Amino acid sequence: MQVTGNNTINNKSLSIRISTNGLSFCIYAPSDNPPYIYNKYRVRPTISMAANLKDALLNEPLLKEDYQRVNVMVTSPHFTLVPTSSFKSEDIQDLYSFNFPKDGPMHVSFNILRRQSLAIVFGLDKNIHQLITDDFPRARFYASASTLAEFFAERSTGGRMLKMYAYIHEREMTLFVFEHGRLLFVNTFESAHVIDYQYFILNVWKQLEMNQLTDMLFVVGDNDMASQLVSSISTYIKSVELINREDDFSTKLTRGNSIIPYDLQTLLVCGF
Repeated sequence: MQVTGNNTINNKSLSIRISTNGLSFCIYAPSDNPPYIYNKYRVRPTISMAANLKDALLNEPLLKEDYQRVNVMVTSPHFTLVPTSSFKSEDIQDLYSFNFPKDGPMHVSFNILRRQSLAIVFGLDKNIHQLITDDFPRARFYASASTLAEFFAERSTGGRMLKMYAYIHEREMTLFVFEHGRLLFVNTFESAHVIDYQYFILNVWKQLEMNQLTDMLFVVGDNDMASQLVSSISTYIKSVELINREDDFSTKLTRGNSIIPYDLQTLLVCGF
């Protein structure tokens, strides 16, 4: 790996986002204008994600520099929550294998949600983890659900109503429900159809006995299905709002970077 001067190292960070079929990178350099560079890597579907990552590490100029900090975001439906009161880090491999027995060899990590007194346990393909740590030994790993839960918790503390957040990304939707900032529910549902997302939301709404007149649904997405969902589900839920990303990050350095996936923006600003 190319080693750059100390000034460059000290003011630059790299975030790598890995999803089922996607790979992207975001560079933050506070002295630059704009301070963020985002690059969505064109993956080849005929080879594994590990092979795509290996090619990127060999050929992508942004990945050949040295950085003060490297974050890795894992966007996957395979995560599980454990109360910190009964959480033991030495048990995470067994816990993950029990919940997702069909997964291949995985490196299992965890994040602590201090606002919630919860740990989120998640996995990453061992080959991908090895490739990243070979080049970036001090990389820190985060589940997409972890950063979103922390971010949504902060914006859901006001009011007496329950608040549901639906984040649409790739071919998935991740749902969060909060009561005064306390996480009541989180899960990811896989589909590429708005009608399915509507069904999942209404099913969870019913299970949690949420009020269709007073409780609120917030929708945000990395594609136009978010606005389609708002239009279709407004028939059933009175208070539905499409999140304006500009408002969410109005005082942050990521403002105006709507091309950056929403979960990656929360990682960049939530202070993990």
